[in-house]
Amino acid sequence: MTQGKHNADGVPVGEGHHISPAEFLLMAGFLVYRAPSVPGAARAAARRILDVAFGAAAARGFAHSAVLERMIANAEKSSHMWRLAEQAAAAVGDTTAFLQVIRDAGITLEGDV
Repeated sequence: MTQGKHNADGVPVGEGHHISPAEFLLMAGFLVYRAPSVPGAARAAARRILDVAFGAAAARGFAHSAVLERMIANAEKSSHMWRLAEQAAAAVGDTTAFLQVIRDAGITLEGDV
């Protein structure tokens, strides 16, 4: 199925698979901080995703972006980190709003034309 711009099944990550916005945020953090062999363009796109998602979340009242990013950078795996990622994504809005923020930042997702 092609991911349409208004389909809220989740964030497309390839081959028809979707993940939640919180998972997508954490995956971007992994690419930025923990995947040294990732091509520079992918790392730059992931950095942009973090920046715009954290910026949008902060604009809507999420005050823990720095804490969450530090946890991601340190490869922390905890329920607290997961809750913060969910709260950050929720502050951006529903899945459709999250996808639009990412697209507005110039990130092309699977199925975008």
